[in-house]
Amino acid sequence: MRKMWLAALLVVCAAPVAAHDFWIQAHPFVTPIPNRVLLTIQVGHAQFRDRWGVDASHVVAFHTVGPDGDVDRRPNLALGSPGYDAIISLDKPGSYIMAMQTTQAFSQLPFLRFNDYVNFEGIAPIIEQRKRLHQDHADGRELYSRRAKTLLQVGPVDAASIARVTRPLNMTLEIVPEKHPLALGADRVLPLHVLFNGRPLGGALVKLTNLDADADPVEKELTGRDGRTAMHIPKAGKWQLNVIWSVPIHDPRADFATTFASFAFEIPK
Repeated sequence: MRKMWLAALLVVCAAPVAAHDFWIQAHPFVTPIPNRVLLTIQVGHAQFRDRWGVDASHVVAFHTVGPDGDVDRRPNLALGSPGYDAIISLDKPGSYIMAMQTTQAFSQLPFLRFNDYVNFEGIAPIIEQRKRLHQDHADGRELYSRRAKTLLQVGPVDAASIARVTRPLNMTLEIVPEKHPLALGADRVLPLHVLFNGRPLGGALVKLTNLDADADPVEKELTGRDGRTAMHIPKAGKWQLNVIWSVPIHDPRADFATTFASFAFEIPK
């Protein structure tokens, strides 16, 4: 009986941690010629992975930045449709960044689950404030929103594609690759720049996850004071980078405003 209770407790404690990964999954990520792409919005990982079952009114922005400029894709949203959440057409060769932003939502977790989550994700501002104010045993209350980018590639990588992919989109929290993921050297090292409100974000934990085997991240790195770090991509496949940051707020509903950001891409075999 005690073993069953412990197992149930572990599942309950793990669930909120697992549910925070959020990204746009593409089929395909890479296509040799102009093509239609099926997109699903994913949340969680391993046994907690699922499609994001939220109404489209919570989507603030859903657009591509590509060879044809900045195109609003909200008319393409069909959240919850069988097999996809959106279908878009990529009509020109080059790189496209599919970007998404959501409204804020409220979350409240018991202190044990909240402490587990913020420590696992390395959210320094929350950890430091709760320790300083002796709030480690208080429920965690936050207003959270999400930012997601996905790299879609049509045909070969050219100079315009590299410039587009390595340029910030001015999102609240953003992972900006400093090299094109499909044009890395043999060492497959991807340098990154993490920005918060347009400024370099130091001390943020960036995680690299293999989307084909996503029970645990394969690498974690802290950004330096300049907001930079680098990840070694172990092999070809579908990958997701994610980072979470939070700031204290004065709001009767919550103590922190938290932003989740991801960047997904595929390196073809």
